[in-house]
Amino acid sequence: MEQLKLIAEPRHATGTGPSRRLRAADKIPAVMYGHGSDPVSITLDRLRFRAALNAAGPNAIITLEVDGKDHLTMVKDMQRDSIANRVTHVDFLLISLDERLVVDVPIRLVGEAAVAGREGAVVQQQLMSLHVESPAGVIPPAFDVDVETLSLDNPVRVSDLPLPEGMVSLLDSDTLVAIAQRTRAAVAAEQIDEEGELIDAEEAAADAAADED
Repeated sequence: MEQLKLIAEPRHATGTGPSRRLRAADKIPAVMYGHGSDPVSITLDRLRFRAALNAAGPNAIITLEVDGKDHLTMVKDMQRDSIANRVTHVDFLLISLDERLVVDVPIRLVGEAAVAGREGAVVQQQLMSLHVESPAGVIPPAFDVDVETLSLDNPVRVSDLPLPEGMVSLLDSDTLVAIAQRTRAAVAAEQIDEEGELIDAEEAAADAAADED
Protein backbone atom coordinates (compact mmCIF):
# COMPACT_ATOMS: atom_id res chain seq x y z
CA MET A 1 0.00 0.00 0.00
CA GLU A 2 1.31 3.42 -0.94
CA GLN A 3 2.19 5.67 1.98
CA LEU A 4 2.31 9.44 1.76
CA LYS A 5 3.51 12.22 3.99
CA LEU A 6 1.91 15.61 4.51
CA ILE A 7 2.90 18.44 6.79
CA ALA A 8 0.05 19.70 8.97
CA GLU A 9 -0.01 22.73 11.22
CA PRO A 10 -1.65 22.84 14.66
CA ARG A 11 -4.92 24.75 14.60
CA HIS A 12 -5.68 26.75 17.74
CA ALA A 13 -8.59 28.89 16.54
CA THR A 14 -11.73 26.90 15.81
CA GLY A 15 -15.25 27.78 14.80
CA THR A 16 -16.98 29.04 11.67
CA GLY A 17 -15.06 32.29 11.23
CA PRO A 18 -11.50 30.93 11.49
CA SER A 19 -12.43 27.90 9.35
CA ARG A 20 -13.85 30.17 6.65
CA ARG A 21 -10.64 32.20 6.58
CA LEU A 22 -8.55 29.02 6.28
CA ARG A 23 -10.57 27.81 3.32
CA ALA A 24 -10.24 31.20 1.65
CA ALA A 25 -6.46 30.78 1.95
CA ASP A 26 -6.64 27.32 0.27
CA LYS A 27 -6.24 25.51 3.58
CA ILE A 28 -8.41 22.71 4.96
CA PRO A 29 -9.35 22.51 8.65
CA ALA A 30 -9.01 18.96 9.95
CA VAL A 31 -8.93 16.87 13.10
CA MET A 32 -6.80 13.87 14.05
CA TYR A 33 -7.93 11.31 16.64
CA GLY A 34 -7.86 7.65 17.65
CA HIS A 35 -6.04 5.14 19.86
CA GLY A 36 -7.55 6.76 22.93
CA SER A 37 -5.87 10.11 22.36
CA ASP A 38 -7.58 13.50 22.55
CA PRO A 39 -8.59 14.97 19.17
CA VAL A 40 -6.00 17.34 17.69
CA SER A 41 -7.14 20.20 15.43
CA ILE A 42 -4.85 20.72 12.44
CA THR A 43 -4.65 22.54 9.10
CA LEU A 44 -3.66 21.09 5.71
CA ASP A 45 -2.67 22.56 2.37
CA ARG A 46 -5.62 21.91 0.06
CA LEU A 47 -3.66 21.26 -3.15
CA ARG A 48 -1.19 18.86 -1.54
CA PHE A 49 -3.97 16.92 0.16
CA ARG A 50 -5.92 16.64 -3.09
CA ALA A 51 -2.82 15.47 -4.97
CA ALA A 52 -2.18 12.82 -2.30
CA LEU A 53 -5.68 11.36 -2.56
CA ASN A 54 -5.63 11.46 -6.35
CA ALA A 55 -2.35 9.56 -6.37
CA ALA A 56 -3.09 6.88 -3.78
CA GLY A 57 -6.86 6.63 -3.41
CA PRO A 58 -9.26 7.05 -0.48
CA ASN A 59 -7.64 4.33 1.67
CA ALA A 60 -4.11 5.72 1.49
CA ILE A 61 -1.99 5.63 4.61
CA ILE A 62 -0.93 9.21 5.25
CA THR A 63 1.82 10.21 7.63
CA LEU A 64 0.93 13.59 9.11
CA GLU A 65 3.86 15.57 10.45
CA VAL A 66 2.65 17.88 13.20
CA ASP A 67 5.22 19.95 15.11
CA GLY A 68 7.99 17.66 13.90
CA LYS A 69 6.28 14.45 15.06
CA ASP A 70 4.94 11.84 12.63
CA HIS A 71 1.49 10.31 13.00
CA LEU A 72 0.29 7.37 10.90
CA THR A 73 -3.30 8.01 9.75
CA MET A 74 -6.05 7.25 7.26
CA VAL A 75 -8.90 9.47 6.14
CA LYS A 76 -11.95 8.56 8.19
CA ASP A 77 -14.37 11.14 6.84
CA MET A 78 -14.46 14.13 4.49
CA GLN A 79 -17.00 16.92 4.32
CA ARG A 80 -17.55 18.70 1.02
CA ASP A 81 -19.19 21.88 -0.14
CA SER A 82 -22.48 20.88 -1.77
CA ILE A 83 -22.10 23.42 -4.59
CA ALA A 84 -18.39 23.50 -5.45
CA ASN A 85 -17.73 19.92 -4.24
CA ARG A 86 -14.56 21.10 -2.52
CA VAL A 87 -13.34 19.40 0.65
CA THR A 88 -14.20 21.59 3.63
CA HIS A 89 -13.09 19.38 6.54
CA VAL A 90 -11.21 16.11 7.05
CA ASP A 91 -11.22 13.60 9.90
CA PHE A 92 -8.02 11.57 10.20
CA LEU A 93 -7.94 8.30 12.16
CA LEU A 94 -4.71 7.31 13.91
CA ILE A 95 -3.71 3.76 12.95
CA SER A 96 -0.94 1.19 13.09
CA LEU A 97 0.06 -0.89 10.07
CA ASP A 98 -0.97 -4.21 11.62
CA GLU A 99 -4.36 -3.21 13.02
CA ARG A 100 -7.42 -4.51 11.22
CA LEU A 101 -9.72 -2.00 9.55
CA VAL A 102 -13.05 -2.27 7.74
CA VAL A 103 -12.95 -0.29 4.47
CA ASP A 104 -14.38 -0.19 0.96
CA VAL A 105 -11.77 -0.78 -1.76
CA PRO A 106 -12.69 0.56 -5.25
CA ILE A 107 -12.94 -1.90 -8.15
CA ARG A 108 -11.68 -0.87 -11.60
CA LEU A 109 -12.33 -2.76 -14.84
CA VAL A 110 -9.30 -2.82 -17.14
CA GLY A 111 -8.54 -4.32 -20.54
CA GLU A 112 -10.57 -4.88 -23.70
CA ALA A 113 -13.33 -7.47 -23.50
CA ALA A 114 -13.05 -9.79 -26.51
CA VAL A 115 -16.66 -10.84 -26.03
CA ALA A 116 -17.78 -7.36 -27.07
CA GLY A 117 -16.56 -7.73 -30.65
CA ARG A 118 -17.04 -11.47 -30.96
CA GLU A 119 -20.58 -11.81 -29.61
CA GLY A 120 -21.95 -8.26 -29.64
CA ALA A 121 -21.98 -8.00 -25.87
CA VAL A 122 -21.38 -5.15 -23.45
CA VAL A 123 -19.54 -5.35 -20.14
CA GLN A 124 -21.53 -4.22 -17.12
CA GLN A 125 -19.90 -3.54 -13.76
CA GLN A 126 -22.15 -4.81 -10.98
CA LEU A 127 -19.97 -3.98 -7.96
CA MET A 128 -18.09 -0.69 -7.63
CA SER A 129 -16.18 -1.45 -4.42
CA LEU A 130 -15.43 -4.40 -2.14
CA HIS A 131 -16.25 -4.23 1.57
CA VAL A 132 -13.32 -5.85 3.38
CA GLU A 133 -11.64 -6.30 6.74
CA SER A 134 -7.89 -6.09 6.45
CA PRO A 135 -4.61 -5.14 8.10
CA ALA A 136 -4.07 -1.47 7.28
CA GLY A 137 -0.70 -2.10 5.68
CA VAL A 138 -1.95 -4.34 2.85
CA ILE A 139 -5.00 -2.41 1.62
CA PRO A 140 -4.50 -1.62 -2.11
CA PRO A 141 -5.64 1.64 -3.74
CA ALA A 142 -8.05 -0.44 -5.86
CA PHE A 143 -8.67 -3.89 -7.30
CA ASP A 144 -7.94 -3.96 -11.05
CA VAL A 145 -10.13 -6.56 -12.78
CA ASP A 146 -9.01 -7.65 -16.27
CA VAL A 147 -12.12 -8.27 -18.39
CA GLU A 148 -10.25 -9.48 -21.49
CA THR A 149 -11.33 -13.10 -20.96
CA LEU A 150 -14.80 -12.28 -19.66
CA SER A 151 -17.51 -14.35 -21.37
CA LEU A 152 -21.28 -14.60 -21.37
CA ASP A 153 -21.12 -17.76 -19.27
CA ASN A 154 -18.29 -16.77 -16.96
CA PRO A 155 -18.82 -13.51 -15.07
CA VAL A 156 -16.33 -12.10 -12.60
CA ARG A 157 -17.29 -12.77 -9.00
CA VAL A 158 -15.89 -11.64 -5.67
CA SER A 159 -14.17 -15.02 -5.36
CA ASP A 160 -12.09 -14.10 -8.46
CA LEU A 161 -10.53 -11.02 -6.85
CA PRO A 162 -6.92 -11.49 -5.64
CA LEU A 163 -7.11 -10.55 -1.96
CA PRO A 164 -3.83 -9.75 -0.20
CA GLU A 165 -2.81 -12.01 2.66
CA GLY A 166 -4.83 -11.24 5.77
CA MET A 167 -7.66 -9.51 3.92
CA VAL A 168 -11.18 -10.93 4.20
CA SER A 169 -14.13 -9.99 2.01
CA LEU A 170 -17.27 -9.08 3.93
CA LEU A 171 -19.42 -9.86 0.88
CA ASP A 172 -20.53 -13.30 -0.30
CA SER A 173 -17.96 -14.91 -2.61
CA ASP A 174 -20.62 -15.41 -5.32
CA THR A 175 -21.44 -11.68 -5.52
CA LEU A 176 -21.15 -10.51 -9.13
CA VAL A 177 -18.46 -7.98 -9.96
CA ALA A 178 -18.78 -7.78 -13.76
CA ILE A 179 -20.88 -9.53 -16.40
CA ALA A 180 -21.06 -9.66 -20.20
CA GLN A 181 -24.54 -9.20 -21.63
CA ARG A 182 -25.62 -9.23 -25.24
CA THR A 183 -27.26 -6.11 -26.60
CA ARG A 184 -30.79 -6.18 -28.01
CA ALA A 185 -29.38 -5.30 -31.41
CA ALA A 186 -27.04 -8.31 -31.36
CA VAL A 187 -29.86 -10.64 -30.40
CA ALA A 188 -32.15 -9.19 -33.06
CA ALA A 189 -29.46 -9.63 -35.71
CA GLU A 190 -29.68 -13.40 -35.29
CA GLN A 191 -33.44 -13.67 -35.51
CA ILE A 192 -34.84 -15.57 -38.44
CA ASP A 193 -37.39 -13.90 -40.72
CA GLU A 194 -40.52 -15.56 -42.00
CA GLU A 195 -38.71 -16.88 -45.10
CA GLY A 196 -36.08 -18.62 -42.97
CA GLU A 197 -33.28 -16.18 -43.77
CA LEU A 198 -31.16 -14.22 -41.36
CA ILE A 199 -32.37 -10.67 -40.89
CA ASP A 200 -29.84 -8.08 -42.05
CA ALA A 201 -27.78 -7.05 -38.99
CA GLU A 202 -28.03 -3.31 -39.67
CA GLU A 203 -31.77 -3.55 -40.26
CA ALA A 204 -32.24 -5.58 -37.10
CA ALA A 205 -30.20 -3.13 -35.07
CA ALA A 206 -32.28 -0.24 -36.39
CA ASP A 207 -35.50 -2.09 -35.55
CA ALA A 208 -34.26 -2.83 -32.04
CA ALA A 209 -33.35 0.80 -31.51
CA ALA A 210 -36.78 1.87 -32.73
CA ASP A 211 -38.38 -0.56 -30.27
CA GLU A 212 -36.39 0.97 -27.42
CA ASP A 213 -37.63 4.45 -28.39
